[in-house]
Amino acid sequence: MKIVGIEKKDSRNVAVLLDNNEKLFLSYETLLKNGLKKDSEISESRFEFLVRENQKYFIKQKAFTYLSRRRHSEHEIGIKLKQRGYNADLINIVLGELKENNYIDDKQFALQFLEEMSSRKKWSPKKIKAELIKKGVSNIIISEVIDERYSRNSEIENVLAIANKKLRILKSKTDDAGEIRQKLFSFLYQRGFEYDLVNEIISSVLEKEK
Repeated sequence: MKIVGIEKKDSRNVAVLLDNNEKLFLSYETLLKNGLKKDSEISESRFEFLVRENQKYFIKQKAFTYLSRRRHSEHEIGIKLKQRGYNADLINIVLGELKENNYIDDKQFALQFLEEMSSRKKWSPKKIKAELIKKGVSNIIISEVIDERYSRNSEIENVLAIANKKLRILKSKTDDAGEIRQKLFSFLYQRGFEYDLVNEIISSVLEKEK
């Protein structure tokens, strides 16, 4: 096959016209990267290669769109790309290239997620771990990140902060000390904080209220 013409489709894409009346739709990047121009010869294998390269290009561009909004884990990006109907093998190739060039880094993603959820939402290590597992981050990375960034002091500070806030809400609704203690315990424990720590913090905040 020979290229008999190249037509601009939009700011990013062209239609490559072939002498067998077929059209090959490519991105400008794929066109330039492969040195294609009028009268270039394209074999069947070359044609198939260009189609795959072009598909990879658009998969990568879609991945960049997701990453421009916020940091994602490798698993999250893979799921979103599969939902778009892209070829699974090409998705894996693109993910590998993105990881190699540090556009995707599960450890950095986990660190950012931990810092945000710990400081803004006062999440426990257990809850952070559970959410990171849902996002496809490996247990090894999760353990490393929690060990590095989530200290025992941080956990205590978070429990105290949300315990005091919840206590004020509960006291505005009831004066029953037993009910307040029970609801406060349930609130904190369901958020993944340890049983002994929850009891210790509740005793501390209730003692200060006397």
